[in-house]
Amino acid sequence: MMITGIAESILPGGETLVRTEGHTMLVANAVPGDELSVRPLQKRRGVLRGEITTVNKPGPQRVSAECPVAGECGGCALQFLAPQSHAALKSAWVHDAFRALIGVQTQWVEAETVAAASRRRVHWMVNRDEQGSFAGFYAHASHRVIRHEQCMVLTPGLQRLHSELLQHPALLSGVQGIQALELADGMHVVLEGAITEASGLPLMCADLPVQWWRRQDDVTRPLNRPVQRFHDRLPAGEQDILLAVGPDDFVQGQEAGNRKLIALIQQWAGPVRRIADLFCGIGNLSLPLAVATGAELFGAELNPASVRAAQTNAKRLGINASFVQANLFEDFNMEPYIGADLLILDPPRRGAKRICSRITHLMPKQIIMISCDPAAGARDGVMLQQQGYQLKALQALDLFAYAGHVESLSLWERA
Repeated sequence: MMITGIAESILPGGETLVRTEGHTMLVANAVPGDELSVRPLQKRRGVLRGEITTVNKPGPQRVSAECPVAGECGGCALQFLAPQSHAALKSAWVHDAFRALIGVQTQWVEAETVAAASRRRVHWMVNRDEQGSFAGFYAHASHRVIRHEQCMVLTPGLQRLHSELLQHPALLSGVQGIQALELADGMHVVLEGAITEASGLPLMCADLPVQWWRRQDDVTRPLNRPVQRFHDRLPAGEQDILLAVGPDDFVQGQEAGNRKLIALIQQWAGPVRRIADLFCGIGNLSLPLAVATGAELFGAELNPASVRAAQTNAKRLGINASFVQANLFEDFNMEPYIGADLLILDPPRRGAKRICSRITHLMPKQIIMISCDPAAGARDGVMLQQQGYQLKALQALDLFAYAGHVESLSLWERA
């Protein structure tokens, strides 16, 4: 059954609301103003989805996609939307979510356009066809892997790695997935699964510093020795510092965006002597601030590898810091974080509801919160406001070109 409809608005995540006679559905790759013929699909999460069969009349912002597999690949949600519209769209997602919290005291800053060919972190899935094994991305809303020759949003180094992987399909025998991260001085490449042939791996990108790893049964081991250590270069006041980053550590997917995020935190922070960093990871956000200010630092994080990395980095940088492993979605010891001058919150997508609902136990002077889901960030913000904090600044940050994803950075102070 085919039905016709008009695309209205692109929602966070990148799917578009399409209204038809008798139906409202979410459709991938649609642009506001498109007049479409759509095939309804099954409901997912209680919402009817559809797929475009024909664009009968394109909307004013529709463009031809630059990527040859854009219609299939699930990696980029906004390939058919004019690039000059991306920053405004993502800014609107943040502003709309936080609208009820924004007051006359709030400094609001829209997102800036992010450059393509800048994504430094990637996760390919490995599949097999008549040409052999290949690394690619999932199709939209599917576990079907798309074969592609290049990806325009990846850094040149990752594009080259992918090209060489395609030229050596035998080396991917037994591999289920590949994670790669390009840093300031080298690249971690993690092969997931039962690796049957690893001897040829060092020959790929042989002129580049690459550390190959194998991950099986949740254990990551080096494939080439001596093991190379790589670093992220981060701003700390008037200088840059190097943070050691391992293959299992999380870092933001775009270097320039991460540096901007860190610089904004340092710009917004008032005088600090004690910093609390919850969901601290390897100390990406707080260690540069501690270096710049000389502040004492207390952090907590669930991932034990990241806690060890944060401790190692703090010691090497000469920072008075304590990092502990804790599940911040459950009860944890709040005492070390009480009364901090600044509390940094960088939770995963579901937000920091438990911490924000109990913020009066911590009573920091300032809170800087990073949210990768506007709705979760606004929900957490409502709880902060109810407990006496005001939204002083809010900035949308586009860290992923062409993706249906936006980050928000918010500053809260006691009223």
